[in-house]
Amino acid sequence: MGEAETTTSEVKAASRAGGALRGWLLGLLGWLVPGLGHLVLRKYDRAIVFFVSVTAMAGLGLGMGAKLYGPVIDRSQGAFVTLLHTLGFIGDLGVVLYYTLAKLAGMGEHYLPRASGDYGTVFFLCAGLLNLLTALDAYDIAVGKKE
Repeated sequence: MGEAETTTSEVKAASRAGGALRGWLLGLLGWLVPGLGHLVLRKYDRAIVFFVSVTAMAGLGLGMGAKLYGPVIDRSQGAFVTLLHTLGFIGDLGVVLYYTLAKLAGMGEHYLPRASGDYGTVFFLCAGLLNLLTALDAYDIAVGKKE
């Protein structure tokens, strides 16, 4: 009886490890391309909604003249401003595909001193944060914490 219990617990542990790896992979896919993790999970409705929402928010942000944050190199303005720029950079990296494409196209380099530029920056940042949440959702579904 002891061997059967050990074998069963080993199988469950291996299954959890495989599920966690799959969850990380699907979360990573969802982070790289909005909705891709859900698409692989065959959650087509969520995949479409997430892709369209995140893409629209990022596109509108760039269209309004968003300033994209980069890694903080100059710390001369103090610790608080450095922290805010670092958090902005992390948020922008939430949509790493669109961030990379925008940077390659030369977009988001300069701050536009008008309200639409501020709104665009916030739209792009919110798209990144929303995409991070959707990637976590794909992870949760993959590991069985959610349906």
